[in-house]
Amino acid sequence: MGWLKRMNSVLDYIEDNLDGDIDENKIAMLSAIPKGMFQRVFTIITDMTLSEYMRKRRLTQAALDIQNTEEKIIDVALKYGYNSANAFSSAFKTFHGVTPSCARASGVQLQSFKRFTFTLALSVEGGNNMQYRKLENAEEFLQHMVNKDHPKKYLQSMWENNGVKCALDGIRAAVILPEGTADWDLSGTYINTGEKERPQINFSRLFDRSNYCFQVKASKEQMENLLNSFEDYRMRPDALMPEIIFVNINTMEFVKKAEAMDLKDKAGERIMAFAPKYLRDTLDFIVCSDCGSVDIYYNHKTIDYTPSGKLGPLIMKSGSLYTAILPVCIDSYFNNIFPLEKFPVYTL
Repeated sequence: MGWLKRMNSVLDYIEDNLDGDIDENKIAMLSAIPKGMFQRVFTIITDMTLSEYMRKRRLTQAALDIQNTEEKIIDVALKYGYNSANAFSSAFKTFHGVTPSCARASGVQLQSFKRFTFTLALSVEGGNNMQYRKLENAEEFLQHMVNKDHPKKYLQSMWENNGVKCALDGIRAAVILPEGTADWDLSGTYINTGEKERPQINFSRLFDRSNYCFQVKASKEQMENLLNSFEDYRMRPDALMPEIIFVNINTMEFVKKAEAMDLKDKAGERIMAFAPKYLRDTLDFIVCSDCGSVDIYYNHKTIDYTPSGKLGPLIMKSGSLYTAILPVCIDSYFNNIFPLEKFPVYTL
């Protein structure tokens, strides 16, 4: 609860100084994390930058001063950090829809942006109460799993064929099957490449269960807990999100680098490494399923993928959602066979 108190102390400080200078170093001191990190955390939690929040609060207070006092508009502008009447009038009109002088007329309704307060919501119902994604959100996250900057056009957008929706970015693939399709029937899932050597990419081969050597069944709650762990990483004051994250596939939990080194060669342990961004988007997609469990498949001898060995994708299937993501070769990572900024890429 300490971090919650610190976050609110920052909001108190901002509120007390809307009509003055707000010291970024003071924010860092109150939050106990570097100012840049606090700004990132604030944006993650609120979906709004800190500067935007302060601007909206200042314009709200400025409107109250204009309507409830006899202060000159230029004095109000200077009070809330605007160096000219024109700049203040433009910002005020953009936010409130009227100029500051018009705001003084009786009966004018202005915008009111209330201050934030951070709270912690706890569930006392028990059971699985964490489902914050819905099936209808899946297409939104499918859009994240394309590579708009890739030179190959077929990797730049989502595809839809006879109700089947799919996307591929070279490191990940994802599919949404339409209602009524039998489990694992991906025969109609394909992408036309426009290339002579490989005119079509059919997803049925990629998602062929016979190619995979073991299966783990995880609960929807386990997957959501793993997804929530990303926020734990971002909230830590002592570290940023690492370049590589390690996951124990048996338990669907993050493990530290040292633990990954100890466990990676032990029988029965399934430790895999991923680039955080790619794994985060993949989890966002799969937890949209309306099914209560996720089937996970993996075979380390599927694709000739790295200089030191063969790696295949991690396959996750839940209800009508299917996704595949390529891991980073742990041996290559520990032996520095490739630099971290250049992850091995193989088009699925």
